[in-house]
Amino acid sequence: MAQLWANVNTPTTIFFVWNNVARTVAISRNTTTAENARLFALLNIAQHDAPQTTMTSKYIYGFWRPVTAIRRADEDGNPNTAQDANWSSLIITPPYPTYAGNMAAIGTSESTILALFFGRDDIRFQHTWDGAGGATRSYAGFTAMANEEERARVYGGIHYTFDQVAG
Repeated sequence: MAQLWANVNTPTTIFFVWNNVARTVAISRNTTTAENARLFALLNIAQHDAPQTTMTSKYIYGFWRPVTAIRRADEDGNPNTAQDANWSSLIITPPYPTYAGNMAAIGTSESTILALFFGRDDIRFQHTWDGAGGATRSYAGFTAMANEEERARVYGGIHYTFDQVAG
């Protein structure tokens, strides 16, 4: 899951995923050209606005990423954490602070737009991850996909759960 959602610079990068989902569902619901124009405008505005907010918070709070926290656990003032100087995340750690999570904010924004546009959040759909060898996953609704996107960053080792909740 972490690797699926980490496909930067592929046909399944985050900026294409939600547009592809919208296209798939719009086709299945026979939406009009005007409706599609509105849908894609709303989705892409949200894709722009969500990381604007989270990137601002990253530099206000400046929380260290899990890789730094685990490698330098002996410096956190908590005797219950154990240092592991050789720990690495599953996916590449971005070069900026962790809080709040960009992908969580994007997924929540996109899933909310889709649920509001289609009037429900329980529309089942599939998405094929072309950048990950063509893996196809099924989702029970838009929030289900957003929740997976959010968890993928925790599973990938680059975020904490509280980052994602904030995002």
